[in-house]
Amino acid sequence: MMDFHGLKLMAQDPKRQDVRGEDLVWIEDKILQFRVPELPPGDYKITIYDDKGPPGDPVYAVLETTAYLICPPVWPYVLRSNQTQVNFRVLPP
Repeated sequence: MMDFHGLKLMAQDPKRQDVRGEDLVWIEDKILQFRVPELPPGDYKITIYDDKGPPGDPVYAVLETTAYLICPPVWPYVLRSNQTQVNFRVLPP
C-alpha cells in the first residue's frame, strides 16, 4: 500500500506541471506517477482511492462534500465512486 506521499500527482497540462499535487484543481486532468515495487511475475489489480480533501483530514472531507451537495451542478462529480481499479501485469524478465 502506498500513501499520498509515495505518489506524484501532476497536472496533464504542461503549463501547470510545476504546481504541487495538493494544489491542483479538482476538475483538471491529472497524471498519477509512482514507482512499481519489485514484484514476482503475475497479474495484479491496482486500486486508487480518491478521498476528498487533504490526506488524513476528515473534517475537510465532510465540509467539502456538504458544500458540493448544496450546489446541484457538481453532483455527478461528488457522488461518483471514490475509487478506481486498473489491471497491471508483471512479465518475467
